[in-house]
Amino acid sequence: MIKNSVIALVTAAALVSGAALPAMAAAAPVAAAEENDFDSDYVLAQLQDQGVNATAVEEWGSYVRAYVVGADGNETMQFFHPVTLSPANI
Repeated sequence: MIKNSVIALVTAAALVSGAALPAMAAAAPVAAAEENDFDSDYVLAQLQDQGVNATAVEEWGSYVRAYVVGADGNETMQFFHPVTLSPANI
């Protein structure tokens, strides 16, 4: 009887500690996803409000890269500072 109780307790403890590990492991990717708060739709709208004829934006290192249609109809890449969205001379 005591032997069965000990086996049951050890099994229960193993299940409880095993169930806690996946929950802790899942917390890291969620935290990493929250660190990147780049909102391309918002940045695109801000550039367009500034008169930049941008069609798409993305993070590019420490800059924002925008695909901009010029007056001649050609699309070029232009770089901007992420906070001020002022043109970057790269």
